[in-house]
Amino acid sequence: MRQAIESRQSAVGTLPFVGRQRELRELVAALRAGQPRLTVGPAGIGKKRLVEEALQAAEQPFVRVRAEGVLHELLAELAAALGCSHTRFLSLPKATSPALKGLVLNALCRAPRCVVLEDLHDADPRMYRFLQKLYYIPGVSLIVTATSRADLGFVRKLLWYPREEIILEPLSRAEAQWLFDEAVRRFGIESLKIDDFGRKVLAAAKGNPGQILAMCRMAARPEYQRGRYIKFLPLRMDMLSAFLS
Repeated sequence: MRQAIESRQSAVGTLPFVGRQRELRELVAALRAGQPRLTVGPAGIGKKRLVEEALQAAEQPFVRVRAEGVLHELLAELAAALGCSHTRFLSLPKATSPALKGLVLNALCRAPRCVVLEDLHDADPRMYRFLQKLYYIPGVSLIVTATSRADLGFVRKLLWYPREEIILEPLSRAEAQWLFDEAVRRFGIESLKIDDFGRKVLAAAKGNPGQILAMCRMAARPEYQRGRYIKFLPLRMDMLSAFLS
């Protein structure tokens, strides 16, 4: 079974990259061509890991920030990541939004690169207008991750084209089993009662790789063990609380 699963050993993550080869090829091609992409899926489905793998494979210059929905904070982070400075202000966060916007857009016009915005949600009209300008800079590839298109706020008017969307589906049963087996070895829980735990993990995770890894990681902690048995119910409840927080 192990040889039937497509995986890619990477320095980016602690475990091999399982599946997602079609999505990876598409995102790498978009990065190299300077094209935008919206990557969507629930928490833990692998959006961050996919982007990391694609950035490594594409070997293109990039800036990567977490998008919190507040334009000024996003501008300050982008300006810092691009190495911008402004003589009128002591620090970038204290600069005005119009000044930061000019710095960022000018820097990207001079040296186009990929701009990755992670976990974008509830973007307001000001964020939309800024990203619209960034979107149309030649050579700039705008990569956005979100739980769904509906969560984008006003930016869904910009990233509307279905061919620019990558939807991450759950792993197949075989891929999920392979990832579980690798995680068991990586987190050193082989000596525990794994068979029953594995069935419960795979049934509960429903192909979500982040949940599989989180439950295996937590199983290595003494508070979730009773002898060789793993206390699945409290482990599962605590993992879900962490995912939803």
